[in-house]
Amino acid sequence: MSKFKLLVPALVGLAVAVAAPAFAAGGGAEAIKYRQNVMTAIGGHMGAIAAYMKGEVDHAAHVPIHADALMETSRAVADLFPKGSGPEAGETRALGKVWEDPSGFDAAVKAMEAAAEKFAEVAAGTADRKALGAAFAELGKSCRRRGA
Repeated sequence: MSKFKLLVPALVGLAVAVAAPAFAAGGGAEAIKYRQNVMTAIGGHMGAIAAYMKGEVDHAAHVPIHADALMETSRAVADLFPKGSGPEAGETRALGKVWEDPSGFDAAVKAMEAAAEKFAEVAAGTADRKALGAAFAELGKSCRRRGA
């Protein structure tokens, strides 16, 4: 199990690192589709963790795996919003302020990266729902802050 635990985040990080430039280079609709796929993956990991946190499932051993995947994927978020991939390029829920205030967006992404890293550290050390709660709440807040 520990080899698998280490392999999943590495594979997620590799896939994002290799594919992000290719999709982003396509610009427009291709960049939007790629961004939506990555954001769906992030949402899936968040949902799986939330199910554990609410006591709906008892997969404590999975929480660090999802946390590591979120940490790795968060490092790609800044690259998911290239110029020309906003509403003018197709259907997207990304807010215009991403491109209107790039420094604010960059700060929000860095906050999300830091919160994801902190949550991964906490998740690696405990399966206690109460102990995980504060770090998970901060991660959730950081995701909403970015407005994308």
